[in-house]
Amino acid sequence: MAEQIPFNIIANILTKLGSSAIQEIRSIYGVPKELRKLKERLDTIKAVLLDAEEKQEESHAVKAWVRRLKDVVYDADDMLDDFATHYDFFLSSNQIVFRSKMSNKVKDITERVDDIAKEIPLQREIVKLLLSSNNQENFSMVAIVGIGGLGKTNLAQLVYNNERVVQYFEPRIWVCVSDNFDAKSLVKKILKEVCKEDLERLELNGLKNLLHEKLSPKRCLLVLDDVWNESFDKWDQLRVLLMVVGKESKILVTTRNYKVASIMGIDSPFVLKGLKETQSWDLFSKIAFREGQEKVHPNLVEIGKEIVNKCNGVPLVIKTFGTILCLKTGESQWLSIKNNEKLLSLGVGNDNILSVLKLSYDNLPIHLKQCFTFCASFPKDYEIEKKLLVELWIAQGYILDEDVGNEYFEELLSRLLLEEFEKDAYNNILSCKMHDLIHDLAQSVIGSEVLTLNDDVKEISKEVLHVSLSGPNLKLTALKVKHIRTLLSIKRSNQYDSKENAIFSSTFSSSSFKGLRVLSLHHFYLNSIPKCLNQLSHLRYLDLSKNIFEILPDSITKLKNLQILKLAHCFKLKEFPKDIRELINLRHLENNGCCGVTHMPCGIGELTLLQSLRVFIVGNRRRGLRDDHDIGRLSELKGLNNLKGELRIENLQNVRDVVVESRKANLRETKYPHPNLKGLHIKGYGGMRFPSWMMNGGLSTMLPNLITINLEGCSRCHSLPCFVRLPHLKSPQLDFFRKGPFFPSLENLNVNQMPKLKELWKRDLPLTHPPLSFPCLSRLQITYCHDLASLELLPSPLLSRIEITSCPQLTSLLLPPFPLLSQLGIEYCGDLAFLELHSSPLLSRLEIRQCCKLTSLLLNSSPLLTHLEINFCDELTSLELRSSPLLSKLKIYDCPKLTSLQVSSLPSLKTLYLHNERAEVLRRLVLVSESSLEILCINNMADVTYLPDELLQHVSTLQCLTIEHRCHLAALPHWIGCLTSLTQLNIYCCKHLTERCQEETGEDWPKIAHIPHIHIEDHEFTLASSSWKSQNISARGGIVPVYASPHHHALVHSQACTSLCGRYTSSWSLTT
Repeated sequence: MAEQIPFNIIANILTKLGSSAIQEIRSIYGVPKELRKLKERLDTIKAVLLDAEEKQEESHAVKAWVRRLKDVVYDADDMLDDFATHYDFFLSSNQIVFRSKMSNKVKDITERVDDIAKEIPLQREIVKLLLSSNNQENFSMVAIVGIGGLGKTNLAQLVYNNERVVQYFEPRIWVCVSDNFDAKSLVKKILKEVCKEDLERLELNGLKNLLHEKLSPKRCLLVLDDVWNESFDKWDQLRVLLMVVGKESKILVTTRNYKVASIMGIDSPFVLKGLKETQSWDLFSKIAFREGQEKVHPNLVEIGKEIVNKCNGVPLVIKTFGTILCLKTGESQWLSIKNNEKLLSLGVGNDNILSVLKLSYDNLPIHLKQCFTFCASFPKDYEIEKKLLVELWIAQGYILDEDVGNEYFEELLSRLLLEEFEKDAYNNILSCKMHDLIHDLAQSVIGSEVLTLNDDVKEISKEVLHVSLSGPNLKLTALKVKHIRTLLSIKRSNQYDSKENAIFSSTFSSSSFKGLRVLSLHHFYLNSIPKCLNQLSHLRYLDLSKNIFEILPDSITKLKNLQILKLAHCFKLKEFPKDIRELINLRHLENNGCCGVTHMPCGIGELTLLQSLRVFIVGNRRRGLRDDHDIGRLSELKGLNNLKGELRIENLQNVRDVVVESRKANLRETKYPHPNLKGLHIKGYGGMRFPSWMMNGGLSTMLPNLITINLEGCSRCHSLPCFVRLPHLKSPQLDFFRKGPFFPSLENLNVNQMPKLKELWKRDLPLTHPPLSFPCLSRLQITYCHDLASLELLPSPLLSRIEITSCPQLTSLLLPPFPLLSQLGIEYCGDLAFLELHSSPLLSRLEIRQCCKLTSLLLNSSPLLTHLEINFCDELTSLELRSSPLLSKLKIYDCPKLTSLQVSSLPSLKTLYLHNERAEVLRRLVLVSESSLEILCINNMADVTYLPDELLQHVSTLQCLTIEHRCHLAALPHWIGCLTSLTQLNIYCCKHLTERCQEETGEDWPKIAHIPHIHIEDHEFTLASSSWKSQNISARGGIVPVYASPHHHALVHSQACTSLCGRYTSSWSLTT
């Protein structure tokens, strides 16, 4: 369970530390520096709390850090409460002892917070990277990236002043870069920190020589704060100068722009994130409202929340608005902030984020500025489809083609002016959003050129160029402005409204829109196309998708400049214009979902600029029909050499001669798919084996970039392709069949090294589908699937062996009844918290290792279970063994929380190993063994202080007893002398027991003198130094064990030694 982040309390403490009362008290107690430092450290910690909250689930260290932070935060809150409660007393009191006590408390808490700040998780990661060895020939670099106001500089300062960093680097140099990125001036700033020479007259070569003299023999840390430069040439000029610094030197960069980090060659920057919605509001309310005022002014609360929503979680912006409004209680004053877009866009105060964002805009290359501001055409919080945005840029004439558009889109993303919202299975960005503040920025720049039309508007500004249509009752009478370039339909409902349809049709006229470049009538349910559409001679983009018209008039082919035509899901459309060849500039035709269309028009192959065509429908050319010449043949595809992406060819049954037509269409057959293929779908394959290039690891060679694979209806195949070494594979899908089982002949399934795999098969299946199954599967192996979160295995009546290893994110495992399952192994599944084992009557061996979060294990009925091993399950508290009469070997290692043990009789138990378990676990298992136990080993069981008399009747068959490592037995039990079967006693590293069992002199010697083989060893050694603290060896029976030594150890002289028994040793030397 993750620790709850004490964000509210930290925000409250920061507010108190800024109060006038604390300012007075801190000077009285002589702790102004401590309280100021406390505020600074908490401010920095607060900036990275979101990162810590996300990472504590995957890191025990982060979780422990949060726990320590909570402790000191609660203490600090109590301390400030004391200050507030006794404020008057503090000001008047002369009690030196009391003042001294409080002063010490302040200093103690400040030191604790300072220590915690030094171990901030994100800071710790950066420090670790800076201190790591550098395999490069020159310096290496680290970057912190994030929008303005998130605390990049604060975090960099913490790293800069970190104790380990201070000790490791000499010198440390801090340079504030900002937008003035000049190599010569920056080198001068660097040199000013390390030398006193006059630098003004030095040129680049002189500066480089001086850098070499001062820094080449040293290990230097250089911080470049607030870098804006995007010119590779400028950076390269500085980089060449800096190459003279020592090899182990590091550069830490802070920037608002991903591209800056990329230009500097930093691939994986550390990214700071904003606060969550509730955290943002808590911070704002603490500043804007005095205590209790939220209840007095509920109307201001609602207005305030809308203001906070514009702050993007940036503490700097939230504090700015909170500061502005904290002294204002009038609703009109709050509303003026909320509604005043101009005020928001122009900025208020020096710290307002919009002024920072305005700098970001000013720093944009000229070619990006129009592309960015055009995004204001979409409403706030609108999900903008990437493909649509690029197409609109092309239509407006901002860019020439899609490749440039994609590059610009990525650049705006890297500058944090757009935020990715959705990706497809291939990790391609499908859509983005603009944060409200970014939208405000774009709106402030583009001004009145954009308008969102929600209802009938009588009059609009002549400056409007781009209009977005949204809402009911859309009349266009107000839009008789010839220079409008964009009419964009957005947020359309799914409900057909014939009234609205009629209103729109009656108010649309070409004379009002002669300058249109973009016309989107998407989802208008138009049953006819406005007649004047063909007069829009400048039109580049026309979206008529999801309408209900049946005929697309031929006159539309007069739109000679049209580049993009969208007709998707016009399900009533019957045919395309006959003269479609006239659309000579057409690049994209979206015609998917036009199920009423029976053929492609003749001449479509002449659209040589066409880059995307979703569907090509082969028509039925029946002999003797007059209209046959209007039906395009498959050979029309021959001229469409620029097609990209996906093309589906339908109605191939209408092709008379497939070979001839395919050759004419230039459809080539290839033996192997292209190596850049990301998705592979094989449906209805009738062979018994897949092609050889898919088998024996061939997929990883032939298709190294494969992300998804779908094998459907391959019912005759006996074996699956090997999915090993496919680093990008996320979604292997093995679809079942309408009739019959799932891969009926498959015997072995090995899923190995698929780090992106999240699930093996879909769970939510229609009720009409038969249940999934592997009727012949006998062995299942799943290994190194790091993202696999849950696993529900399918019924497989012949499955006998399951091995699941190194799936660290696997949280639950559901095992249906497997009648032939004999072996089950689960290892290194650290997040596995739920394991359900149904009846497995033939299960003979069960091993569970390193499943740290598993809390309980229930074995219902396992009558043939002979071997059970449970290792390193830290959270296991409950174990139930029901009806396991043949269990002969039981090992439980390092399950320290195991307290609930419900075990029925174990009459066949012969070997019992326990390590780091509770004494009650030992007692309970021995009692149920029913006098069958032959080997008993107890290791590192600190609370085992004695062996009770009741165990005697259950260990009468014991042959070997081993007690080792910190088992605090006060003495051996008296009844050990009654064990006539006991032939071997081993005692390792139990100092007290060793002394009691010394031959002739030990108090317990009479109890064990009858045992033939006794091994006693009290050696304790340190692995790091490979040295033994004690070398007293007592041996009887001529056998001496050398135990647990991975390095070289010396063995001293022993008269009785006739043979060596080595465990875990790698080298030996003997001394006699």
